Amino acid sequence: MTYLSLDESVLMYYLIDFVIVLSILTGFRFFSNLIASASLHERLAEDDNFALGISLAGAIISIAIMLMGAVSGQVAASPRQELVMMAAYGVFGILLMWLTRKLFDHVLFAKVSIHQLILSDNAAAGLVDAGNMIATAIIVRAVMMWVEEDSWLGFGIVLLGFALSQLIMYLATWYRRWVFMRRHPKRSLDQELETNNIALAIRFSGHRIGLALAITSTSSLVLYQSEQLAWALGLWLLVALALFVAQTLIAIAARFILLPGVNVGQEVTEQRNIAIGALEASIYMAVGLIFLGLLG
Repeated sequence: MTYLSLDESVLMYYLIDFVIVLSILTGFRFFSNLIASASLHERLAEDDNFALGISLAGAIISIAIMLMGAVSGQVAASPRQELVMMAAYGVFGILLMWLTRKLFDHVLFAKVSIHQLILSDNAAAGLVDAGNMIATAIIVRAVMMWVEEDSWLGFGIVLLGFALSQLIMYLATWYRRWVFMRRHPKRSLDQELETNNIALAIRFSGHRIGLALAITSTSSLVLYQSEQLAWALGLWLLVALALFVAQTLIAIAARFILLPGVNVGQEVTEQRNIAIGALEASIYMAVGLIFLGLLG
């Protein structure tokens, strides 16, 4: 009688995947130095840069999430091909995380430099940077698991999925800016980050991660069709946008139920109440997890 589902024929492939993952995480130091713009030891151990530590922690988690998507597919035709594909996906994932940081800094927050704020030990900037990378990685992992192409074609499709994730993240940022401007006409989201509003940064990151979790279920709702790839990607985007709206509305309703009579705008922005910011973030992520559990 067999009690284990582990197939001995694929043990070599698992070992290759494990070694590649460890090698990539070890080589992450190069990416870390790019973020730190100096010696990582100097920034963390000597300067005690709290914000940089948060940002790097988010980067490590995001790369690990993306590697989960890479190792979850079917094994390659040969150990050599498995080695090449896994190494390529690992490097590809690091490049995507580097790119998403650039887009986040220079496009979504063009009026401030998130990177420079992190180097100046602005914890709020570190939190939103980490949240953005983790949210992007969650969506890209969903695309990786959705794509049924363990070949070089899969890279192109994952790159398209990354582009779609950045579009959704842009819309999420626009929505948060719109809500903020309605509540505080004389303030701006950029100014709050510059002045290290940690409560707002926690809420902002929680919204993005919760949204990414909800969108992950899109990969279960939309069937992958290599023959009609453009149609499948278009449908994937439409379903993801629908989940964006649904997750946001349900989270708002849940907030009114869980925080009755609380002026969240005043608490988070003016009083910088980290407790309220954390509760709002947890609501967004909880709703995202429920979507993932129901539809994923």
